[in-house]
Amino acid sequence: MVFLVGSVWILLCFVLLLVFLKLIYKVKGRFGKSILALVVAIFVAQIIFVPEGEPLFDLWLFDVTWGSVVNGFLISGRFFSLITMSWIFVGTTEPRDLASGLANVGVLYRYSFLLVLAMRFAPIFQFELSNVQQAQKIRGLRIDKNIKGLISSVRYTTMPLLFSAMSKVNTLASSMEGRGFGMYRKKTFLHPIKFTFWDLTLVISLMIFSFQIYYLNLLL
Repeated sequence: MVFLVGSVWILLCFVLLLVFLKLIYKVKGRFGKSILALVVAIFVAQIIFVPEGEPLFDLWLFDVTWGSVVNGFLISGRFFSLITMSWIFVGTTEPRDLASGLANVGVLYRYSFLLVLAMRFAPIFQFELSNVQQAQKIRGLRIDKNIKGLISSVRYTTMPLLFSAMSKVNTLASSMEGRGFGMYRKKTFLHPIKFTFWDLTLVISLMIFSFQIYYLNLLL
């Protein structure tokens, strides 16, 4: 739906709504410097390399046009919206509920379990990466904040993180085999999530809302 938005004002309202929802649900993800810097970089790159429409003013060697500003805001706003929606989704959804809900609508639990593993292991790997970096600092490793330092950081953290990840994967695989994972076509859940009338109402409402967004883009 975000990629259907072609109006700056609609996308701006959508971004403000997502920021409001993130604050309401108190999602832990924060708008760090890296995310904001990437959003600004996307906006600037669109202005520099894709000049379209009427010229506004000259910026050094580049001509800033109205079309490039609009496209830059749309593309960077879509990226920012996707990141924020991901934070809201992860912060408000329990992995076991996601697996149960997908299995209830017909998705094989082997595939739904992949999403559960991704949601479970992402923060674990982030924690392991922090441990590896702290251990390297204790041992006297100093990495400069430049391209060479970035390459050195990847070089010295990839192998320890890979060994740690493989160890956890082997432990998980042994645990799954011991519990008979994949033996039966269907899996039972302790707290099953059923597809109710309100879920159907929400799906229909989102479809109607998407069509309205597309129709407003045609008018604007």
